[in-house]
Amino acid sequence: MEVRTADGDVVPLPSRRVAALLAALVLRVNRTTPIDDLVELLWNEDELPGNPRSALQIYVSRLRTALGDTGRTMVRTDAGGYSLRVDPAQVDVEVFRSLVRSAAALTDPADRIEPLAAALALWRGEPLAGLNARDLIPRLDEEHLQAQELYVDARLAAGESADLVPELTELAERHPTRERFWAQLIRAHQASGRTALALATYGDVADRLRELLGADPGPELRTLHTELLTATGTATGTGTATGVVPHQLPATIPAFAGRTDDLRRLDELLPTANLGLVIGAAGIGKTSLAVHWARRVEDRFPDGILYADLLGFSPVAEPADPQAILSRFLVALGTPPDRLPANAEAQIALYRSLLAERAVLVVLDNARSADQVRPLATTGSGCCTVVTSRNELAGLVATEQAEPIRLDVFDPPQSKQLLAARIGAERFGSDPASVDALVERCAGLPLALSLLAAQIALRPRRSLASFVRALGESPLDALSTADGVGVRTIFSWSYRQLRPELARMFRLVAQHPGTEITPGAAAALAGVPIRAARRMAAELVANHQLIEIEPDRWVLHDLLRAYGQELCEPAEADAAFERLLGYLVHTGFAAAVLLAPSRVRVELPELPADVEVVAPTTRDEAFAWFDAEQPNNLAVLRAAAGRADAALWLCVWTIADYLDFRGRSGYPQAQQLALEAAVRLGDLTKQAHTRRDLARGHMAMREWDEAIRQHELALGIAEELDDEAAIAHGSLGLGRVYTRIGDHRRAIEHTQRALRIYERTGHVDARANALNNLGWYHSELGEYQAGLDYAQQSLKLYTESDSEFGRAVASDTSGYALAGLGRFDEAIALYTVAVDVLRALGRRLDTADCLMAMARVQDRAGRGDGARASYAAALEILDALDHPDAETVRNCLAQQR
Repeated sequence: MEVRTADGDVVPLPSRRVAALLAALVLRVNRTTPIDDLVELLWNEDELPGNPRSALQIYVSRLRTALGDTGRTMVRTDAGGYSLRVDPAQVDVEVFRSLVRSAAALTDPADRIEPLAAALALWRGEPLAGLNARDLIPRLDEEHLQAQELYVDARLAAGESADLVPELTELAERHPTRERFWAQLIRAHQASGRTALALATYGDVADRLRELLGADPGPELRTLHTELLTATGTATGTGTATGVVPHQLPATIPAFAGRTDDLRRLDELLPTANLGLVIGAAGIGKTSLAVHWARRVEDRFPDGILYADLLGFSPVAEPADPQAILSRFLVALGTPPDRLPANAEAQIALYRSLLAERAVLVVLDNARSADQVRPLATTGSGCCTVVTSRNELAGLVATEQAEPIRLDVFDPPQSKQLLAARIGAERFGSDPASVDALVERCAGLPLALSLLAAQIALRPRRSLASFVRALGESPLDALSTADGVGVRTIFSWSYRQLRPELARMFRLVAQHPGTEITPGAAAALAGVPIRAARRMAAELVANHQLIEIEPDRWVLHDLLRAYGQELCEPAEADAAFERLLGYLVHTGFAAAVLLAPSRVRVELPELPADVEVVAPTTRDEAFAWFDAEQPNNLAVLRAAAGRADAALWLCVWTIADYLDFRGRSGYPQAQQLALEAAVRLGDLTKQAHTRRDLARGHMAMREWDEAIRQHELALGIAEELDDEAAIAHGSLGLGRVYTRIGDHRRAIEHTQRALRIYERTGHVDARANALNNLGWYHSELGEYQAGLDYAQQSLKLYTESDSEFGRAVASDTSGYALAGLGRFDEAIALYTVAVDVLRALGRRLDTADCLMAMARVQDRAGRGDGARASYAAALEILDALDHPDAETVRNCLAQQR
């Protein structure tokens, strides 16, 4: 391992352990590596120092010193570990990975050659040579080998077969158990016109694998061999003799758990259904289920079980040719290789004839398309075919009447069942809290649970809590093994099959900070029209990269989200997030002014050109849009904090009235984030505005002292800025709080100050608001006639300005004053008007307050039935809002009975 300065000078490292420490941090650049992982890397169990953490701190200090002046800023101490914070472009392995990713995304194999050659040129000798880095080297080696395989594939596709033979021969000899290199060598021979040599090479590798591993060649090599035989008409002499029953299932899945309902549905295929289709996302356990079920029912198929991996999502091979699989099946069913029909139609006819009177189960694993399945599906009455796929294969359901069985993630009890079966009851029961956390972070994905269980079983001295920490820091790294098998690898097989536009959509929707994705948000993230976003989302759902939870609403599995996020370059992710914020701000603004037409407007930034906004045109549409996006509000705002503060503040401005009207949770948190953003922006006007909105939230929750504090801070800023409108707004707000704590004289004093400013500035709605408040405060003091006069002045202004909300609140205040004057019938009539308007406006908390006030007047007027109905309606709203006033209303209702 080598470190160089910007001038090219080599930086000496003081020891091999310091170098190994740096290697571990480099391989997870800009991410935290847990302390336990670093300790495990640096020391074998028999050489652990007395205090490993202290010893690790010493090596971290030495590394910082070796790196010079920037060592402390580069090597950071994080929660639970350490990280190396540098530009990835300065790290060879990151440049290598970026080049490989960009090459894999190209559709033309010829275009992949140059970036892959550049990536491979970065390798100089053995990785981490001379270091005690046993857990790091296998992963690097695997990445290097996969890049070489992609490079060879690209050159084969470009017609360089003859030139590749010497290079491939060396690679295959150096890695004798890596079947991919052998397959590429055989293809190179075949493409160069040396079919006999290709067949001989297959025989050689088959013998080696049996000698070294005790196993026959895998599916890719076997399929390639059958293709060679079919092309040449050559018999190998290994055909199955007539009467031998094939049993081709792969090894039994150990410690199978869960899937009771899915096994039952597979059982129901027998004896009438011919075709079952097990579909689901990568890592969901489709193959495990199919193989486990096949072994359970093998006695129902005395004529054998045929199995083929159709390689529909292989990262290194094209999907299997069904004709080649068919030839293999015919041989397994007793047809001598030299008697195979010459054309596809004849082979299919023979296959169906052989199965017509037999009881055979066919398992077709990892199908990419319906066309792969159709020639191989059984038609005999005693036969059954089970297909697994990451795609929906809707054509099989429509035309072959396949019975679809969609697998879902495990629930927590099923996840625990699998984990306990794999790691043993004693260790499973040693730390229930960590088990719960592990189950939660694997998010019910069977592959993730299996990989995690394998790591726990292989490291008996590590605490379960250490695995929890590893999953929290970097779940995709934690859920992988040293030989390159992992969640990230399995996900990549599906990702590589996507068309470029779908791959981009997948990457970008994964950048959404919230849990649920709507069409508008998906379109904004990708910078495409909403119609196109819907179409692409539907395809991702069909491929099981997105989950549709209801029409026009999708979610990502947590681990798929993490995978999609790491695929994005920072610039691509930032641009997507900027578009999302633009969509939320502009659509939210249009919706907000429909909910509160008299609201003072704010200035919006220009909408990004590639963002489509379909603005709501009615209050119902506005509420529907807010309802759709509301579950993600806080997540988006937190993600924007310190990153896009101006947009964050505008987002909160757009949702404030909606959250208040609906009584939604999250209002105080949203306003606090907006306030922090305004402080970072240094914008005093925004700070004053947000503090007034914060005070409104505290008032709703009856937190009077904090409401007063926020209003006074806002008022102080307004006075400092000499902003008359803000002074009036702050004074008006303070008056509302003071009256709620019984200090009505002070409330009147602050409100009169606001009224004088509004009269001078001509702000009609605000003046009407102040008059209405004065009417309420005087009524609270028992000065009902004065209160009625103010309220009626307010009602007149609101009617002239056509403000429905104003008419409601002025009617409410008038009702209160009239009740105080003993004019109950008039009061109840006005309360009824106020309730109807508030309910129509969607202002739920205000509606509940008005219903409670009306109930009290109805009770005083001797209308018990009406009072009970009003209290009950208010209680229904408050319970739905989980509001503290609910218990008070419940007591009032109990007294009425």
